[in-house]
Amino acid sequence: MFFSVFIRVLSIFSIILAGAIARRKNFLTDETTSVMAACVTNFFYPALIVSSITSGFTIESLVSNWLLPAGTMVIMFTGYLVGVFFIKFLSFEDMKQKNTFLFQCTINNYVFLPLPVVVMFLGNTGVAHLIFSSFGSEISVWTIGILGLTGNRLERKNLRNLVSVPMISLIFAIFIIIIRDAPGFNGFIANEFLKSMVQSVSTAIDMFGKATVPLALFLAGSRMSRISRHQLRTINQFWITFLRLILIPAVACAAIAFFPVSYEVFLVLAIVAIMPSAIASIILSDTYKADIEFASASVLITHIASLLTVPAWLTFLVK
Repeated sequence: MFFSVFIRVLSIFSIILAGAIARRKNFLTDETTSVMAACVTNFFYPALIVSSITSGFTIESLVSNWLLPAGTMVIMFTGYLVGVFFIKFLSFEDMKQKNTFLFQCTINNYVFLPLPVVVMFLGNTGVAHLIFSSFGSEISVWTIGILGLTGNRLERKNLRNLVSVPMISLIFAIFIIIIRDAPGFNGFIANEFLKSMVQSVSTAIDMFGKATVPLALFLAGSRMSRISRHQLRTINQFWITFLRLILIPAVACAAIAFFPVSYEVFLVLAIVAIMPSAIASIILSDTYKADIEFASASVLITHIASLLTVPAWLTFLVK
């Protein structure tokens, strides 16, 4: 079981490797990577959100699956509490590194890396569940995540970052479901022309959104190839790897095991819990004047280590 899962996860990392090679060969630059990343965030990913949520949920299933976003908030809050506990016993170069350590414990890769893993085990239904769960992840990033990254200073401007294109797309997708499932909607689109137009638009959005995963992984490779490596062998990098990939997933999975949810929902949340540090932490560390080098190093080392820990966890979790 472990070896088969390892091969699956390794195939995902092969796309990341392709991005790293493209960067090393100068097919990608800092500017093109940033521009493409902005396109993924503001165009491709929103399309994936709309197509997955509208095809995977009804009003009833959205209400019944409210534990998905709640579950990811529990996962992130677990990481925050574990980080707060351990920073009391560790030494840091300065407050910036301490804050970055806490953020890396709190927020992990909750969409782009788990997406292909979820597809492997649960298909499109799992994708819809994962994206709906990201509602709780986004709230966690801009509340307790930034709280840790800024030295426990939560400001109003952080909450304004919740109004992002992906969040707007998620709300828009839920609005579409409400309208679609409302009484009388089927009669409204009974006209064959309207049906054809709605189907054509849905197909185009679905095709557009499917490019999200390979593009996101490809760009992740481009970013990781430029990460500074002189901090990889520090004791704090060992601790962040242990906490992020072993202890926090163990505590989080134990907590969500008590949720009254189906096996599929539990598995989606568990896959989120076992993921490495968020690549976005590099950008956020720059934005909020934290330790960029520490963030970069922890992203690289936790992603490399996850090649072993993710298959190990999935071997244990998958029935």
